Amino acid sequence: MEIRHLKMIKEVARQGNLTRAAEFLYLSQSALSHQLREVEEYFKAQIFIRQKKQMLLTDAGRLILESSEKILSELEQTRSRVQLITEKDAGEIRISTECYTSYHWLSSFLSEFKTQFPKVEINIVPDATYNSIQCLLDNKIDIGIVEDNLNPKLNYVRLFGDEFMAIVPPEHSWSNFKWIAPELFYDQNYVMYNIPNEVSTVYNLLFSKGRPRKVYKIALTEAIIQMVKAGIGVAVLPHWVVRPHVESGELIAIPISRKGIKRVWYAATLKNKQVPPYMNVFTRNLAKHLKQSEELAMFECN
Repeated sequence: MEIRHLKMIKEVARQGNLTRAAEFLYLSQSALSHQLREVEEYFKAQIFIRQKKQMLLTDAGRLILESSEKILSELEQTRSRVQLITEKDAGEIRISTECYTSYHWLSSFLSEFKTQFPKVEINIVPDATYNSIQCLLDNKIDIGIVEDNLNPKLNYVRLFGDEFMAIVPPEHSWSNFKWIAPELFYDQNYVMYNIPNEVSTVYNLLFSKGRPRKVYKIALTEAIIQMVKAGIGVAVLPHWVVRPHVESGELIAIPISRKGIKRVWYAATLKNKQVPPYMNVFTRNLAKHLKQSEELAMFECN
């Protein structure tokens, strides 16, 4: 059985006539009849009943036609998806930010990128938030925004530097502090991501010699921010994540220790993976956009 046999069955059923089907498929009538015999021998069943000049499907023929249409449809969809991958200016970019589900910083860049590549879809993959590196290695995402550049199986493009800040509501007792000593967190309720304490870099830096009064573990960045606004606890987040809330006066961001806790963020992609040109343009232009962006430039770490 070959694809040509499936197309033949579909066309004979549609036309109801061997002559018209042969003309549509650019075959001689004898060649089409030969293909039909091959299919009937393969299934060991009669597919069409010849009644006068009409070709009528048997029960077996209807079942075979149904399967043929499904297979041909799936093949066409696969062909379209492969074409999107191989075309230079059409396709999909799956992206995730390590540990953070806030993407307010991405919208202005996407409008620029979509002007250049209108056929490229940008899909945020929230399930990869807490395991971006592994999702890159498993090819479940195309680009991960991560805070280290240590994995030898990945390529990295530096995006920007940023600082982790203590986040409190304006009425909090820390709101006028110039910086916060880590030990001050010990008598506070602490709101963090729903990950094990031992894998949280910030948690281990803050609580190496003590523990918070209570820990709330939350899955979404937005929910953490809302809990801090409500006065339920304090949190530590990158300044770029909470900047809109700080500018609006809803939150106060305070450096941690005199030196601060600073990180560099990278766009990571899988090495040795053939990617369309628009993928490289995305990472290169994103880095340029973030460096030039007014909302991040003042926090650049050198």
